[in-house]
Amino acid sequence: MQINSHGMHFEHDGWNVHILLAWDSFERRYMGRAELFLEGAFRCRIALRDGFATEEEMIASLRDRAIGFITDWRRREHNADSEFAEL
Repeated sequence: MQINSHGMHFEHDGWNVHILLAWDSFERRYMGRAELFLEGAFRCRIALRDGFATEEEMIASLRDRAIGFITDWRRREHNADSEFAEL
């Protein structure tokens, strides 16, 4: 099995999102994950291992899921009991 990987990043609503992709030449699909950072601290990982046929589909899916997480997080009320746990 040969896996080639690369990545990209973007900012959304104060969060930094790093998208990492890997092409699995045996399975002939892209796998990937999005890592979300807030104020420089790692806060969330979204992993998709059931692959997509194209790089564009994988990026779009991870981007949409990351933005959805951020939007959801912003909508919720936060207090001392609802802070992030150490990852």
